Amino acid sequence: MEGRNQQAHSDTSFRRIGQGFCGSVWAAEGDIIAMKREDGGPGRSILNDYNMLKRVLETVSQQGARIACVPRWPRFVHSDDSWWEKNLSRFPKGYTACNVLCSERIPRLPREVRDRLVDRYCPPPSVQTIKNNDADRDCLVRLYLGRRKIQQEARRGQNFFSLRNYPLHINQAEELDLQVVDYAHAMAESLAVMHWTARIDANDVEFVLGGLQNTDTDTEARTGEFTNDFFGSHSLWLLDFDCCKPLTMDDAGVEQAARAFLRNDPYFPRPASNRSSDYALWQEFKGWYLERSRPLVTSGHLSLPEKFITRVEDLHEEAMQKRPADTSHRTSS
Repeated sequence: MEGRNQQAHSDTSFRRIGQGFCGSVWAAEGDIIAMKREDGGPGRSILNDYNMLKRVLETVSQQGARIACVPRWPRFVHSDDSWWEKNLSRFPKGYTACNVLCSERIPRLPREVRDRLVDRYCPPPSVQTIKNNDADRDCLVRLYLGRRKIQQEARRGQNFFSLRNYPLHINQAEELDLQVVDYAHAMAESLAVMHWTARIDANDVEFVLGGLQNTDTDTEARTGEFTNDFFGSHSLWLLDFDCCKPLTMDDAGVEQAARAFLRNDPYFPRPASNRSSDYALWQEFKGWYLERSRPLVTSGHLSLPEKFITRVEDLHEEAMQKRPADTSHRTSS
């Protein structure tokens, strides 16, 4: 695909479009390739991110359109790679060569969607500032189906607001009339594929709402595509595999996967009592995960998906018993 090589033929400067614990993310304006630099926290590995991304791509590409998009075209660039001869000068002055993961850039949400998010959720004194802020163009929305937001003011200050990785909680998604069950199904099937085909624990992966994935033709089916009144046509994306580890097909692997599930940010629905408003969504997620896991699990391992769900529910119940009753499934940020 010609677009995959666009970066190699451009001398446009890179601008930072994101920042995570693993490293900073960069792209040239209008390019479809993004670069994640290994300049973040200690213990994070861009090479592991690359290897796990390739592992997921090899399996996700075979599973159909009900799962999330995964960034394509991964390339690992070493700190001493010849790639730096042409590209180091495109970073701001003072940046040095390091390991880099190049892959498909997740398209940001369009301007009209960004404006709707700002108008609805941004503190009024900051609305025009955010709408005109260059960094807030790079808008992806983290979809938290496992947490409800109970307070409008952020902990970092009454007027703090950012469109970069904006967290959209389940009650906000319901208020916007989003198809939360369909998103939950896509997450469940993606998790099943990661567990039983890619055989990784899905530790610390993220799900975001972004623009539609580019296709080679207008008639080519898009993976992970959704449409609703608020976001229009968009895609659910699965990303960030640097903390993932291989999963053994045994009870130890089940324990590893269950703890990774609950340790992650609350993208996935969480177990809920039958008195909770989230009970039905957890049952949908659970049922879809088990249904989509069955054809993926090899002979001799058929009990593992059920064991995983049971262990998640048990660990969640243990954690809930240790918490004050009024803090479950809530956030103040």
